[in-house]
Amino acid sequence: MSREEILKKITDICRDVFEDETLVIDDDTTASDVDGWDSLTHLSLINEIENEFNIKFTLGEITGSKNMGELIDAIEKHLS
Repeated sequence: MSREEILKKITDICRDVFEDETLVIDDDTTASDVDGWDSLTHLSLINEIENEFNIKFTLGEITGSKNMGELIDAIEKHLS
């Protein structure tokens, strides 16, 4: 799966979780860039991503990712 395909799926998941069909996600997107992104929605987002890609993040991947690009890097690592 290409990085672009992963980003497209992540964008769709984020739009569902944050209930915003206009949301644009890129590698530099952080929680502070998205209205309503708090600890509870973060857990929901991580759960949805894990389910979509059939992966399980480590705690370090969840807490250590500074932006969506780093989270996508982690997804790529799990898929390879």
